[in-house]
Amino acid sequence: MKFLIEIFATYFYIGYLPASGTFATLATMPLVFLFSKQTLYLQIFIVILIFFCGVRISSLAEKYYEKKDDSKIVVDEMLGFLISMWGINILQIKHLVIGFLLFRFLDITKIGFKKTQKISSGLGIMIDDIIAAVITNIILRLTL
Repeated sequence: MKFLIEIFATYFYIGYLPASGTFATLATMPLVFLFSKQTLYLQIFIVILIFFCGVRISSLAEKYYEKKDDSKIVVDEMLGFLISMWGINILQIKHLVIGFLLFRFLDITKIGFKKTQKISSGLGIMIDDIIAAVITNIILRLTL
């Protein structure tokens, strides 16, 4: 069970890299392309599934790593970037780059939603990235 927790929480060990959130977001780019090719209903199902699995796995990973929101846990960045680019024209590379930079900026700074980090366990880990992702997606839709 620890193996599965580690694989999923660290997004196949990307969480062990320095700047793990940035590398996890970069590593999600191929998934963004695959995700964009799916039907809307499948996309919704995937987001919900990753969210609930991510909350559970992140909670278990915190116990495994014995640290609140350990930087090795990057499943939240993976889901966050999927949501950031949801419905955005990703065939234009500039949209991916702007989305990447904006999501990372909002995820790192948490401007306006820092209190979400006080939410305990996996929900606290996942929710701030989802908020950053939704804000990123809205900004992209309004400006591109």
